[in-house]
Amino acid sequence: MPKAMSSPARDQALRDSLLVRFTAASAAGNSSMKMALSQEAAYLGIHLNKIAASTPALY
Repeated sequence: MPKAMSSPARDQALRDSLLVRFTAASAAGNSSMKMALSQEAAYLGIHLNKIAASTPALY
């Protein structure tokens, strides 16, 4: 199944959303949510380690 076309603004919104949710999951110590968000990011072709580079405490 082909992925939907994306725009730079949509891509940035997805990265921002993932980072906010990943940060919250990390702060809460919720490893299962972090795993789910990592899988979501992988599906979307987003590398969490790259967008989270400015906040190394995420990992």
